[in-house]
Amino acid sequence: MQAHRQSRILICPLDWGLGHATRCIPLIDELQKHGAKVILAADGPQLNLLKAEFPEAEWISFPGYRVSYGKRTGAGISILTSVPRLFYNILKEHFILKSLISKHKIDGLISDNRYGLWNHSVSTVFITHQLNIIAPSPLRFAEPFLRALTRFFAERFDECWIPDAEGDDNLSGKLSHGYNLPVNGGYIGVLSRFSKCTDSNDEPIYDVVAMVSGPEPQRTVFENVLLRQLPVKEKKCLLLRGIPGETTITYLRENLDIAGHLPASRLNNILKHKPFVICRSGYSTLMDLTFTGNRALLVPTPGQTEQEYLASHLSNKGLYQTCNQDSINLEEAFHNAGNSTLRHPFIPVSDYHDSVSGFLSRIGKP
Repeated sequence: MQAHRQSRILICPLDWGLGHATRCIPLIDELQKHGAKVILAADGPQLNLLKAEFPEAEWISFPGYRVSYGKRTGAGISILTSVPRLFYNILKEHFILKSLISKHKIDGLISDNRYGLWNHSVSTVFITHQLNIIAPSPLRFAEPFLRALTRFFAERFDECWIPDAEGDDNLSGKLSHGYNLPVNGGYIGVLSRFSKCTDSNDEPIYDVVAMVSGPEPQRTVFENVLLRQLPVKEKKCLLLRGIPGETTITYLRENLDIAGHLPASRLNNILKHKPFVICRSGYSTLMDLTFTGNRALLVPTPGQTEQEYLASHLSNKGLYQTCNQDSINLEEAFHNAGNSTLRHPFIPVSDYHDSVSGFLSRIGKP
């Protein structure tokens, strides 16, 4: 009898910020618990982050879409002007995938928002929370076309996983609710990198944690805005720059420490003491906040319609504070956090276990 071969699963996150990589962490952990061999496929900061979390994993340098956001033009406009290159990259990665499957003996693939990574010779999963893309105001007429296009690509995969909950108590709002799902779609609960972490008391305690993230140049713009206002009063503060590689917490000035990036386990042990968080309203960050229960000030990337919608949506639901990047007042936000009655969202965080188990059980079946 032939011995059973370990399933080899390729994990491919999108390269817009670190969030698409961080929300793959619980999936990778679950795959490994089931005995699967994970191969990481990314480049730049995303690959560095995943290699730091899973140093034993195989990895492939696999370039992403490399879309940048301008300082003055909105993120949505920047993306739209890059549409021809986006379609070229989607087509290019689709054809490259065939050779990767053969070379690395891939049995299954999980793509986080990379539209071209479907192939009928292996089991494939597409992860997205943006089935209903919000266009910039002058282009709202194009939203039905964008919904149809997103579903077209999502349905090329065997499964479409939506990291959110079904029903009214959800996180993504109209980004993944209000319209029919793809025929292969389903909600799998929140994906937080902290769900695999264990508690320890080895990290310093902070009153405020500011987390910078997102593509350049807005990552640097946000960091500089925060540096001008930190520390908040006489509170102990930590600034995380969102640059994987340097994980040492160092002293910057009185009551302000700084680090490039922290592994999930260390950041979880800092956030468990419930510091006030200042961060972008990226969806993966919001899923982490849902898991940890921290109060937060959400600062959307200027012009990025998804983040602007999520910040407004969750603020209106009474979950978090929000403000624009050019009107940040950290002292006021910290004061308001202490006097607020903001509630914590309750959304399932473990539904994905069954999804991963089902995915692996179907590998190799016709």
